[in-house]
Amino acid sequence: MKVNEVSRRYAKALLAVVKQKGVHAKAFAELQAVADAFKTDATIAAYFENPMVTATQKVAAVKAAFAGKGLSEEVMNALVLLAEKNRIQLLPEIALAFQGYLDIEEGVTRGVVRSAQPLSAEAQKEIEAKAAKVLNKKIVLTYQQDPKLLGGAVAQIGGWTFDDSIETHLKKLNEELNRRAN
Repeated sequence: MKVNEVSRRYAKALLAVVKQKGVHAKAFAELQAVADAFKTDATIAAYFENPMVTATQKVAAVKAAFAGKGLSEEVMNALVLLAEKNRIQLLPEIALAFQGYLDIEEGVTRGVVRSAQPLSAEAQKEIEAKAAKVLNKKIVLTYQQDPKLLGGAVAQIGGWTFDDSIETHLKKLNEELNRRAN
């Protein structure tokens, strides 16, 4: 998902506020949970995107939905502000931008590992350890199955790609055989 500048500004402002109080991890978890609800429930998103619903009604809906749910004051205030400004539909982008800023501050690099078959927990730890050693950063990876891969795995971490797929090994073997044949 692409994040626009407006979403980045809201995320940066919220991070600045929660960082001062030391509740940035909790705020991110709350923000992500609310953003996930927006992504998964089309009726919620439709309500807040509806131009016939006034900002006052949206604010009232936010307050009613989260009253007594244990949501931090900072995240609640951010949601109310977004509702007032008719920008609450940006919440998934704001959560993504917030995560990006938080990762920068904590020195975390995120990536995706695609494999033909699900990887064991041991294999996942080994990949994370090798990537952390090579990149000299904290690594957080998500794992996906890719039926297009014959075997092996391809990791995309930050701007790096680590390709240990069977297809790549076969291409390298073919190139080596062609070089030796000539």
